[in-house]
Formats: sequence, structure tokens, C-alpha cells
Amino acid sequence: MGVAKISGHQQEEELLDLTPKFDEEEKHRLEERKKAMDALLEQECIGKFKIEIMFSHRRSITKPTPGALSIWESGCKLHGGGDGKVYFCPPPENGGCSAAIPFDNTNYGHCLCPKCGKAWKSTEVVGEVLGNWPVGTWAQKLVEYFTFLGHNADIYIKQPYGDIRGAAKVEQEKQLMGDRLAVARMGVKRIIYPLKRILQDTQHGADLYGRFLAFLKA
Repeated sequence: MGVAKISGHQQEEELLDLTPKFDEEEKHRLEERKKAMDALLEQECIGKFKIEIMFSHRRSITKPTPGALSIWESGCKLHGGGDGKVYFCPPPENGGCSAAIPFDNTNYGHCLCPKCGKAWKSTEVVGEVLGNWPVGTWAQKLVEYFTFLGHNADIYIKQPYGDIRGAAKVEQEKQLMGDRLAVARMGVKRIIYPLKRILQDTQHGADLYGRFLAFLKA
């Protein structure tokens, strides 16, 4: 929800409804597509969510490593494809409740929390969890968010092949004709721990923290 001032003699505030309007037929189609997507994810044993950690190119298993953890809904954009970002309501000390805000509750730069019912600007909600932690702490964070998401998530690790800023500096100083910069721009290394494998690894009582720690160290 947002507030806009009306110019002229009224000089009053009007509450704007930022939620798109759908007729009943459109709502029905969206609901059917949502059900079909949920059924497909369940059938293929694909996580309804994705937990993604983007690490620094200097990732280490012995020293603290900076990174950003984010959560996505699998194939939820219009329930027809593409992943949608999950945000979090601000913490209680900032007037929120820390609940997850699904992609469907974000519109026009605003996010509506399904738990406390408050609407927030996109700049006020939490999109990423940033940290500079040792690998054991990152594993614990995965346990916490995997549990929070009902044990229904695939896990992704992404790490740049190189530091573009550093490569650009070296290239400029040594005139390496773009060799280092080209390598840095090749993209990111991606490692996936799919839900199906997580369930297989833990079905006989294997420790979840231990499995995530081994995955992060791989």
C-alpha cells in the first residue's frame, strides 16, 4: 500500500490500492496454474523454494568468507516459469514480524506481509542475509532457513570465477590484452544440492547440519 497527496483544494491523503485487479476468470486460471506447478514440483521432487548463497570469489573453508543468502520461489512468476524473489518482513524492533513475503505479495515496489498485514516499501524489507562467517556458520544458516521453509528447498552455491574489479586493475597495469578480464567475466561457478538428494542423504537419520557442512566444503 502507498500514500499519495492530491493536489488542488482537497490537500488530503488518499490510500492507493497497489494490488492488480483480476476478474474471477483470471483468478481461477492463476489458481489452476499454481496447483499444476505445485503438483509438478512435487512429482519431480524439486524444491518449492531455492536457497541461494553467493560467495566471494575468495571463498575459503578455513577462514570466514563473505556472502549473501537469498531465497527464491521455484517457477512462481505468474505460476508459469521463472523464479520469484522471497523477501522478509522487517524484524519486530523495526515494526515488522520477520515473516516471509512471497513473490505474489510484491507489486509496484511494495511488499505486503501475509502474516502481520503491513505493507512495506521494497527498500524496507529484507532481501538478502549478508554475512562474513566461517563455513560452519554458513552451514547453520542453511539448516535454519531449510527448516523455516518446511524442508522443501533446493540449495545453490554460486561463486564468481574471478574478481572483475581486480582483474581490470591487473589488466590495466600489465596490459594483458584482456586475458584476465575475460576469465573473470565467464560467469559464476554453480553447485547444487537438490531436494531429492537431501532427502535421500537424510532419510536414515543422517545429520542435516553435517550434510550441509560437507556440501559447503565440497
